Amino acid sequence: MSGEITIDVFGIRNQAVGCNCSGKSCSSKTMDEMYREFYAFMTKTMNTNQFKIRFIDILIDDMDDYGYVIDAMNQGYGLPLTAINGEIKFYGGISNRMIANSLRRLNQRR
Repeated sequence: MSGEITIDVFGIRNQAVGCNCSGKSCSSKTMDEMYREFYAFMTKTMNTNQFKIRFIDILIDDMDDYGYVIDAMNQGYGLPLTAINGEIKFYGGISNRMIANSLRRLNQRR
């Protein structure tokens, strides 16, 4: 793969992910806990030298360069939002396998 892929997870570190359970069990993990699990998954399953992975807290970190994230939130997309190379790909949670599969597909096209 040529070049580094940037994976940005936008959320609020100490906030649990909200859900509409409809009688099903829900995760009470915070967005930071989900991110840490994702980061650990990535380091175990993929060559992370190819990636720049970071968590951006929308309440603490500077959001000036992320207008597309503000637009997505205003359109009702739920946190956490995951962007790959500046494009939102996932929202409302962090699915390790879905993100990894998306990265593998991106790798195949390069």
